[in-house]
Amino acid sequence: MSSAAAIITAAGSSKRWADKKKKEYVHLKGRPVLTWAVQPFLDVDPPFEIVITLPRADIPKVKELLQPLVDIHRIRFVSGGSSRQESVRLGLEALQERPPEIVLIHDGARPWANGALIRRVLDGTRRWGACIPVLDAFEAPKRVGPSGLILEDLPRQQCKLAQTPQGFIYQRILIAHQQARENPRLFTDDAEVYAAFWSAVFTVPGERGNRKITFKEDLVGI
Repeated sequence: MSSAAAIITAAGSSKRWADKKKKEYVHLKGRPVLTWAVQPFLDVDPPFEIVITLPRADIPKVKELLQPLVDIHRIRFVSGGSSRQESVRLGLEALQERPPEIVLIHDGARPWANGALIRRVLDGTRRWGACIPVLDAFEAPKRVGPSGLILEDLPRQQCKLAQTPQGFIYQRILIAHQQARENPRLFTDDAEVYAAFWSAVFTVPGERGNRKITFKEDLVGI
């Protein structure tokens, strides 16, 4: 069985969240959002090595926050960078001493992933080398210019919405992120980084419940 690691990204500034407390630290059903994002990777069998990227100053308080709720001895805490892309690269480089075969990269503000989804992405990564979960676009997608004018009507059956965790052969995504460091372009997700510097990425079905918390209203009624 191949070894696997998970990088949970929580180093961002949560600019769209509009609150002093980062969204990963707010409580969801009595526990910080970050614990819900991490727990499925602690529960899956075989066990994952887990890295969480955080703002450097937050590491001590996050350890204290998580300690009563999850097994922090199985988690490595790594200082993130000024962008999600940089934070992922730093998380990948933290695994270099004992490199896994496969790495899954997941948003710390996406607390509703589950073991079945993780295994689906893991199996797809073993099969294809790179795999992400996606959802169908249920509304009509458009490509819109800076002025607001519709430039193109995109075929809905060919458009998908990407989720995390996104899975990759570790050495390949590490090389891709290191090459991306020298590129002025800012990539939207890790699948785009991989495709730009390595090869195509395959997909498996995502889950509608696997939402990312971006705005405060994402937690209304939960």
